[in-house]
Amino acid sequence: MKKPNYISPGHFSTSFSDGVLRSKEFNDIYFSADNGVNESNYVYIEGNYLSHRLLNSQHFTISELGFGTGLNFLLAWKLFDKVNSGKGYLDYISIEGFPLKKNLIRKVHSKFPELSKYSNQLLISLPPLWSGIHRIHLNNGKIRLTLIYQDVFEALKKSNFLSDAWFLDGFNPKTNGEMWDTKVLSEVFRLTKPSGTFSTFSSAGYVRRGLEKVGFKVKKIDGFGFKKEMTIGKRCGEQKSNITYMNCLVIGGGIAGASIAHALKTRGVNPCIIEKENGLAHGASGNLAAVQYPRLTTVNTPAGRLSLSCYRYSRNLAKQLGVSLADKSIILGLPKREQIKQYKLLSQGWPTDLIRKLREEDELEITNSKIGIDGIVHDFGGTVKPVEFVHKLISNNIERILGNEVLEIIRSNNGWNVKLSNNEIISADILILACSEGLRKLKQTSVFNLQYTQGQITYLDKSKLKNSPKTNFSFSGYVTPEVENKITIGATFERNSNERNFISEEANQTNLNKIPDAISKRLFGSKKIDLNNLDGRVSMRVSTFDRMPMMGQIEENLYILSALGARGMIMAPLLGDALASIILGQPSGLDQEVLKACDPNRIERSFLA
Repeated sequence: MKKPNYISPGHFSTSFSDGVLRSKEFNDIYFSADNGVNESNYVYIEGNYLSHRLLNSQHFTISELGFGTGLNFLLAWKLFDKVNSGKGYLDYISIEGFPLKKNLIRKVHSKFPELSKYSNQLLISLPPLWSGIHRIHLNNGKIRLTLIYQDVFEALKKSNFLSDAWFLDGFNPKTNGEMWDTKVLSEVFRLTKPSGTFSTFSSAGYVRRGLEKVGFKVKKIDGFGFKKEMTIGKRCGEQKSNITYMNCLVIGGGIAGASIAHALKTRGVNPCIIEKENGLAHGASGNLAAVQYPRLTTVNTPAGRLSLSCYRYSRNLAKQLGVSLADKSIILGLPKREQIKQYKLLSQGWPTDLIRKLREEDELEITNSKIGIDGIVHDFGGTVKPVEFVHKLISNNIERILGNEVLEIIRSNNGWNVKLSNNEIISADILILACSEGLRKLKQTSVFNLQYTQGQITYLDKSKLKNSPKTNFSFSGYVTPEVENKITIGATFERNSNERNFISEEANQTNLNKIPDAISKRLFGSKKIDLNNLDGRVSMRVSTFDRMPMMGQIEENLYILSALGARGMIMAPLLGDALASIILGQPSGLDQEVLKACDPNRIERSFLA
């Protein structure tokens, strides 16, 4: 049996006959052959008193050990849909070390036609079998499913959510004792809200004693069908009410500001965006095209896990919103250190639908002949249109104040006053900084040791090309497919440079020089590019010393989403979703180590500021 790790989840054999799905390794069934729906409803829905607790609930979190076929999730969704009347939000977090293939889940779900309305939506949204955290939005954002494909204990100890109810859905303790170990149950207790509950099929004595030992109040009740008894319980304590902020300002109208505004709006909060320019997407978010691919790491790091989670989330969102231009990202092994890293990644056994070796047929998308450069391909990667991405995230009913620069932010009681360049002062309960160069002009953020880098991209008109690329490809720079009859070539990185707002001929030459000769010949043929007539864009990027973003709380009711460097189109959507959850006291979908690595307060502050 293949165990789960940070590269790929585990796998074991199953059999499915006469409506029964069985794990061969654990010699146990996933649900009752007689009536799996009634059984799961009795054990998990009724066992946690969910019909009453979900009624008109503003926000509720259910967590589960063992996603299996997703049956429990479908039943919880159906109940929430029935009793909540669209007034609240449901977070469902499920940890699964051995996820099933989508086709098998579809086959199992066909046995439950009464759940087809929910099953069809789930099946469309199920993630690929990649290790890590997968965040999925369903039912117009009312349902947030967080699937964690990882070893249960490793996942739990890195988690920071608090659950209202637990579905402890492991196989028989006799065959799957690891899931019922005290260290696992201790983490379950830690991640349970005061007055939070659990239910499980098991009535084994050492399971009950283990749950009592870690702090739960435990009770045996009648089991379902042939099962004589089962176990339920709760964590004693007083539950705090959910927090909702209705007055929220977001400074910045690029991809970061759009992402957090979108995430807040889907949670029932009405944010207002403040942007110094007269329109949205004026910084790096104003480029015609941007590439999307993950930055995988050869060792298990918070940076690698964050990149992979953000990658899947942003690619799915781009496709959903119709801003994805082309599929596939090709990364050439240039410079040499990149090639060495690629060789190691390919040798580690990552899923091939995530990363694979560059083949000759891939190269034909760039050149008619073999280019003689090794590389990798991300088939799930692609190219997006940033301006459209921003505008589709910010719906028409999201308020915005354009053409006004934020000069100063001042604490006011429990909130903030924002002074604008037109001398207007706007008050907010919650203030979110989602800008870039504007950070160094504010007292609260100028003290951070941040790096500001100016970059220029080059636009080449289709008429100047012999051939246009069908997909994006990267080396020490990158080239994208055409948008509005132009391909994008990027980008320069001018550290500690004087801010400029004009297109530099030298920077354009730098971008062109990065293109490998074999590809340059294919793109341009014998055509000579006139540098005097090239178009492009200049923008400022901000980053941190460790190249991790800033996402989280700076001071009371003051938050930040920034320092995304050149990775905004990948990082911002999921980080915006996570930050909205953090602000509202909901599960973020990120593990503790990643949250710590993104914490803005990790950044050194200058005592001179």
